[in-house]
Amino acid sequence: MSEGTRRDFLKIAAVAAAATTGTLGAAASAPGRRVAVLGGGVAGLSAAHELIERGFDVTVYERKALGGKARSIQAPGGLPGEHGFRFFPGFYFDLTDTMRRTPFPGNAQGCWGNLTRATSYLLSRQGRPDLTAPFPFPLPPNPSIYSLGSLISTVISGLQTVYKLSLDEAGFFAQKIAVYATSSDERRLGQWDRVTWADYIRSDWFSDEYNKFFADGSIRNLAATKSKDASTHSIGLVEEATLWSILGLGNEPGGSVDRVLDGATSEMWLDPWIAYLRSRGVQFNVGWTVDGLVLQNGRISGAAAGPSRTISADWFVVAMPSERAAKLVTPALVAADPKLAGIARLRQDWMNGLMFYLKREVPLTPGHVNYVDSAWAVTSISQAQFWKRDFSTYGDGTVKDCLSTIISDWFTPGTFNGKPAKDCTPQEIAEEAWKEIKAHTPEITDDLLHSWFLDPAIANGTNDEPLFIQHPGSWSDRPESKTAIANLFLAGDWVRTPINVTTMEGANQGARQAVNALLDAAGSSEPRCTVHQLYRSPLFELDKAEDRVRYRLGLPNKWDIRDTRWP
Repeated sequence: MSEGTRRDFLKIAAVAAAATTGTLGAAASAPGRRVAVLGGGVAGLSAAHELIERGFDVTVYERKALGGKARSIQAPGGLPGEHGFRFFPGFYFDLTDTMRRTPFPGNAQGCWGNLTRATSYLLSRQGRPDLTAPFPFPLPPNPSIYSLGSLISTVISGLQTVYKLSLDEAGFFAQKIAVYATSSDERRLGQWDRVTWADYIRSDWFSDEYNKFFADGSIRNLAATKSKDASTHSIGLVEEATLWSILGLGNEPGGSVDRVLDGATSEMWLDPWIAYLRSRGVQFNVGWTVDGLVLQNGRISGAAAGPSRTISADWFVVAMPSERAAKLVTPALVAADPKLAGIARLRQDWMNGLMFYLKREVPLTPGHVNYVDSAWAVTSISQAQFWKRDFSTYGDGTVKDCLSTIISDWFTPGTFNGKPAKDCTPQEIAEEAWKEIKAHTPEITDDLLHSWFLDPAIANGTNDEPLFIQHPGSWSDRPESKTAIANLFLAGDWVRTPINVTTMEGANQGARQAVNALLDAAGSSEPRCTVHQLYRSPLFELDKAEDRVRYRLGLPNKWDIRDTRWP
């Protein structure tokens, strides 16, 4: 046997041995360049994207399906389904930057070019006139007219006129907006993050109408959370960003307040993204459930994926959902980094999709619909009006539209069946949601319905894919992307990010932060990832500076006059 043949034989034997023991790693990688990304959702794909473009050898391990909760899911008959509809606010910068850098045939701006504007928002009422809010774009911004006084006056007038609230209710809510808008970062994180939104706006003081619009009604499109469970800071921050976005402030170049993809998510974004990453050298291993990390001498020496599979790498990025990441945290890891203990205290809630396939196109509004009086907090979007692909090319050709809906409240009894969605069969869930929608809009009738498809994560009263929620005090439990363990990094919307709430932008930001920390640890000279901060209006900076002093002195915000809250 020649020396060359002997070397080849030894290489083959080494690969065979690795396959026998279930160990995977980039054997031909340069020393210190192997990265294992544990999780293949938006956070994991984002981390892989940044790392592979910086010369690292990247392998992604995913238990279920690439794309995570953002992916499209094929429904019976070849129809397009999903975990829940996607939307892309104008204040997204980082995720959309990644989309611009993801090639798509015919698009100079990559997958970003597949975003299209939603131009209205419909608040649909049961037995009452609907309210349609148009989203004109571009709206000429003129910040000089938005003084705090004019803001409060406008809010009070608008609430009384549009929502028919009493002067007492409108004035109180306007005051609370002013308090949050002028609160310093220290107060937002130290005080308002520890107060529920329901408590902050005193939902127990006011009318059912007040609550429908400003308690749960105002946040059901933003996150899988309820006003009694959500921190004031999380809700206030994203509603503030949305308000500025509507006014044309804080949007990315070419962005508008509400955008959707012009086709199924996987077709228009995720599949091209995964294909691009593969073309750059990213390896994907699907069907690997990571259930343990091995700590040796202050470093992660490997990850376990079942009883016979071991993952080896130089660097590990945990990009799994919070409830699964918590299962990796052992006493040994907590001893090495006590901040990891907080992951187990993070909470999740249900927010899952239900597709109604229709026999003809029914564009209820060119945007999202909030069924304000629905017990199950149902929202929807009519997709055919936005999609380039004709719906009749799916399935047997008889489906012309999809009313893609999301149920955000799975624990309140339904309007018609009196049962929480969590306790219903899939058939009961579809029937109740359909009835709640029909009760809001006469345009939806039984003769339209072709079929329905429930997110398969819902089964037997369990949810395999819940969402992280920002409960009061959760900021103190959320870890940074950089850990005290030298080669372990955390990515996802549940780590501390500028956008704070559960979003694809947060997942992307968490990944960018993890990559930056990894680059620092590796001593890399590669450029760091940009992580954008949300827009800050210069109008309130002096008020925030004053509030910073007041908070440190233990004083309330100066606008917190009624129902004053002390730190």
